[in-house]
Amino acid sequence: MCDLCQNYGFIITLCRTCKIPMIVSKEHKNEFSGEDMVQIRKLFPHNQIRWEQIKIKDHAHAHIID
Repeated sequence: MCDLCQNYGFIITLCRTCKIPMIVSKEHKNEFSGEDMVQIRKLFPHNQIRWEQIKIKDHAHAHIID
């Protein structure tokens, strides 16, 4: 298991719709906690993060934008 999954509980994948990277919670929840958001911002300090939940309703996710 990678450090990201093991230590943070996230996976990174490409969005099926817009083909940009997104970070997805491995837990069933609709929103990231404040602590999750802080960790994600630390992992991607130079990227814009779009937190809007559009199509995936059972796993919190965010698009990582260059």
